Parts: sequence; C-alpha cells; structure tokens
Amino acid sequence: MSVGLKLFVGGFLCVSAGWYLGGSVVDQTRVTFLSVGQGDCAVIQHQGRTILVDAAPSPSAVKWDVLPKLRDLGVIDVDLVLLTHPDTDHVGGVPMLARVFPKARFGLSAEFKDHVQWKQQIKAWDLDVSRVTYLPKRMQGHSGDLRIDLYSPDLAAGGKDNDGSSFLKISIGKAAAVFSGDASAEPENVAAAHGDWSAQIMNAGHHGSRTSTSFGWLKEVKPQWVVVSCGKDNRYGHPHREVLERVASANAKVARTDQGSVSFRLEDGKFEIEKL
Repeated sequence: MSVGLKLFVGGFLCVSAGWYLGGSVVDQTRVTFLSVGQGDCAVIQHQGRTILVDAAPSPSAVKWDVLPKLRDLGVIDVDLVLLTHPDTDHVGGVPMLARVFPKARFGLSAEFKDHVQWKQQIKAWDLDVSRVTYLPKRMQGHSGDLRIDLYSPDLAAGGKDNDGSSFLKISIGKAAAVFSGDASAEPENVAAAHGDWSAQIMNAGHHGSRTSTSFGWLKEVKPQWVVVSCGKDNRYGHPHREVLERVASANAKVARTDQGSVSFRLEDGKFEIEKL
C-alpha cells in the first residue's frame, strides 16, 4: 500500500504523494553504512520501507557494492534517496539508482537547485527533473513512527559545497542516527543551535577529515558509535588521527567502512551493531 511521506514545512502539513515508501521484504529495522570506497551510501530500513542517504561515488560502485548488499538486506525497491550535497562521491551513483529503481525519488537541499555542476549532472544523466524534490532549510517528516529531521545551512556565494551539506537525523523512538555529509566544524556549530541532534550513531563528517566531527558536534550528538565512510588506503588519509582522538575522548566507538559494511539493527528500542 502506498504511504505518502508527510512533510512538515514551515508549520504547514504537506503530503508528497510522489514519495512512495515500500521497498523491503524484510521487516527488521536497520541502519547500514555500505562499503562503497571513498564515498557515502547508507540504507535505512523500517517497517518494510527503504531510504538511502547519499548515493555512492559512481555507477560502478552501485553495481558492484550497493546492489549486492541491498539484495543481502532483502531490499527489493529503493523509494527515497536523500542527498546531503552534490559532490560526486555522494551523488555519482544517482543515474544507476534511478535506472534500477524507477520509483525512486531524490531529495536535495534547495540551496543547490541552481548549482551549476548539479544541473550539468542531471542533464548528463538524463534524469527526469520531476523525480527531484528540493528541500527547504528546515523540515520534519514522518512515515509511521520513523521520523526525519533535516536542517540545511545557507550556501554562501562562493562558499564551499561541503558546508552546504544537509544535516539529517533519522529516529525511531529514542534510537537515532545522524548524518552531516561533508560539513565542517563551522556549520556543525550552526546546526547544533537548530534542534536536538542527540543520537546513538553518528556518520563522521567528510569521511573522517580533521575539519569535521568537532568536539562541539560530538558533545551535541553524544554518539555511542561514530561510523567513518572511507575507502581502503584512500589518498586523503581518512580518517585523520585527530578525529579518532576526538571520538575516543567523547567515549564513543569507531566503525569504518574501509573494513566492510557496518549495520545496526533495532533491538529493544536501541541500535545494536552487527558487521555484514
């Protein structure tokens, strides 16, 4: 049965009928961070529905890394892909996902609607623009008891795309996971003033770069686990030592996708880690 994603925008209740959620034959609630090389792609499964956060760095990463793992997870359809920002390592797999999952809709901050590179990519991919929803600065959405909170910083003229990354909190009751794309410490501090970001699981900002996952953001999120999405022996040296030290000082544990995909299943109201 089609379930519309309810979007609370500016205090008004809207229903986006195009965002159909119903993409898994497995009823187990999971948050899975896929090993896709130097890039990002996470899978949220809840009540038989599937959402992705970011789209892997390339069509080949989707073909060889994402699709096999989705099959292993029991996913038969992907219906919503939330993109934190339009850098290739986060959106490069969009055209493959769009072809394999024709019902999929894509959400991106409205700050990037007229972004030159993003517009060029959509054209090159021949992606139907009606499948892209540009999201407001602040948004709260619900599908059943799954809640999505989103905050998108302003993208200053000439500013870095990374710092326009959307902040996402996916929560089921008290169990939650937080994503911040490639945002650096400054927008992390700004986001901290716009909502409650406490969560068991945090996706390390910018693949574990020293510019992100600041002390202030760790204090705000208070994670038990920090997941670093990075490629094996990547040329950037991610995750940086400083980040690992900050995470340790926050009494959180580290999981890394360069060592394989990492999954958390919901058990008794909290997430429990399980390696795939």
